[in-house]
Amino acid sequence: MSTTTLPVSEAKQRFTELVNGALKFYDRYLITKNGKEAAVVMSAEEYESLLETLDILSRRSEVKAIVEGVKQIRRKETVPLHKFLAKRQTSRQNGKR
Repeated sequence: MSTTTLPVSEAKQRFTELVNGALKFYDRYLITKNGKEAAVVMSAEEYESLLETLDILSRRSEVKAIVEGVKQIRRKETVPLHKFLAKRQTSRQNGKR
């Protein structure tokens, strides 16, 4: 993943190549017009991910939950997912008997 800056005239000529780079390699292209930043070309997947991240970070409760999760990790109060799932499966099996 990299960001390349290029003028709009060059971007027009290489548009298919830019789209392919964004899709395959998550490259980003900063397009300039008259020497000023004007637009960005990136994959739709990366764009959606960016919007989702902004949405999460705009909610105080979500940020607090993330911070608390990081604190729990540092205090070693977490378990790997595979261990959690195995324990849950065992609990379900024992509860059905």
